[in-house]
Amino acid sequence: MSPADDPSAVAGSRRPRADDELVRSAKETLISLGLLHSADTQPARVSDEIDRSWRRSISAGATHTTGAFQFVNEYDEDSELSRAARPVLDRLAETLQDMGTAIFLADRSGQIVARRVAGHTEQVRFDSANAAEGFDFSEESIGTNGLGTPIQEGASVFVRGAEHFNEALESLACAGVGIRHPVTGRVIGSLSLAAPADAAEMMMLAMTREGAKQIVDNLSATVSRRELTLGRSYQRHRAKGPVIVLNSDTVMTNVTGLSFLNVEMHARLWDSLLAKDWGRGPHELELDLQSLHARVLAHRLDDTDDAAFAVEILDRKQARPTGRPSRSAPVRDAFVVNLQRTAARSASAITVTGPGGSGKWYVVREWLRTEGHESPLVLDGGALVGQDAWRGDARDALASGGVVVLRRFEDLDAGQVSAVKALADDAAPGRLVITADLDRCSESAVRILSQVAVGIDVPPLASRSQELPTIVQALLAEIDPQHRPVLSASTMQSLMRWDWPGNVAELRQVLLGLAAELPGKSVSPYHLPERMWETANRRPLTRIEAAERSEIVAALRQVDGNRSKAATLLGIGRTTLYRKLTALGIDDEALLS
Repeated sequence: MSPADDPSAVAGSRRPRADDELVRSAKETLISLGLLHSADTQPARVSDEIDRSWRRSISAGATHTTGAFQFVNEYDEDSELSRAARPVLDRLAETLQDMGTAIFLADRSGQIVARRVAGHTEQVRFDSANAAEGFDFSEESIGTNGLGTPIQEGASVFVRGAEHFNEALESLACAGVGIRHPVTGRVIGSLSLAAPADAAEMMMLAMTREGAKQIVDNLSATVSRRELTLGRSYQRHRAKGPVIVLNSDTVMTNVTGLSFLNVEMHARLWDSLLAKDWGRGPHELELDLQSLHARVLAHRLDDTDDAAFAVEILDRKQARPTGRPSRSAPVRDAFVVNLQRTAARSASAITVTGPGGSGKWYVVREWLRTEGHESPLVLDGGALVGQDAWRGDARDALASGGVVVLRRFEDLDAGQVSAVKALADDAAPGRLVITADLDRCSESAVRILSQVAVGIDVPPLASRSQELPTIVQALLAEIDPQHRPVLSASTMQSLMRWDWPGNVAELRQVLLGLAAELPGKSVSPYHLPERMWETANRRPLTRIEAAERSEIVAALRQVDGNRSKAATLLGIGRTTLYRKLTALGIDDEALLS
């Protein structure tokens, strides 16, 4: 049979049903046999980009069953990408009217940020596939598709029928292409045309490419003044040696400056720069950058619309000696060093005090390891209530030259506190270690503790925001590398703005939760617990926003909180309402107030 006689070779023709079944069988075989399965043994060959995408989807743990789509709905509908794409989407919608084809725009995370559908039938069709604003179409989430896969491939992709990884999309064919920023060259989103699989045309791919090109052209014409100014500042400073030029969401650096930059350093540097008074001109700072102690000169760039800075690295030295620990080592090591010094000059027991969850036990453990105390007797005050045998065990351990650690001194009853005083009186210096939350101790317990021991205090995490990036890195190092989440700079900044009522214990739980939910993956601020990113991104509302918020709250109360009815009452779409609920800080508590 010649290619002209083969229906599957004709652009725009529907692939025969038998081929669909073979493709589905190939996909299911790969899913069941795993990534080591060779594509050469599959019952149907698919294109290299589809095979690569399937394998990435399996590796990422993407879902291939219906009903598991994530409604993230966290994006800026007036972003640079959305503004540049809006006229292009409108022109495509006019061209494709009455052709059963929908147009989609996704941001760089794969979330759909705009959709154009011609009529009610098409709207129902794509709603049924969860193809609507706010839904996550990243390849990591739902596998091979016309929005997420072009972002991963960095090229145009045509996905038809069973080539989609998720079953909910198998009735569609999608032509998608990644959109690259004209200045940075990074993929910042994707454009896709979608139609029923039996009506799709390969020419959709050419139309999508042309649409993406028009969006990039629009971006080129409207590159923000902030980035242009930042670029000019970078050009002005870069010849002077290592330099970093940054604003809230863009960083430019030369090769020598790159070695000093990571997420931890960026978050700490940005927070330090914002805290300075720039009315007096440039500031000379001392920072620990990637284990090097550096002297830097920071300039506020006055010709920008937003806060922006140029940081010149003037002098680099090796990190301080261990006697004065650098902030680039785990910051709690500073407390360990202080505990070492206290124990060395103490003639009595030693204490580590601080609020619950502040990291007292971690400091003691590290001190024990540093001093070579490998088998201490560890007692928990909460487990000793009503017991007496521990007193003898503690005396025996101390008599044999061992170390006794008594945790949670505040949980002991009055009689046991007196027993601790007797132990401390008989113990060799530095052999009895006590951790305590003084705010929870009785007055008599605090008085006794002050009589028998000296020590250090570990303050709450809220008072150590500048140290938090290093603490985060130390806690992440405790997680298996394959499951360790990767925090973006903006995520780290969100963590630094949270007040951490649960101290280090709360931070550890957040990081463990991220490791379980996003093992080995990049973490954006909206992946954090809602209470955190809402607080981190909260800002005063304008008068117009305040009035809009009042109207939305009134509408929701009128319909007893029914979002769909409220959207109809307000004359806006449901997804638009969801976005405004988040942007304006409207939750169930707001409705009750």
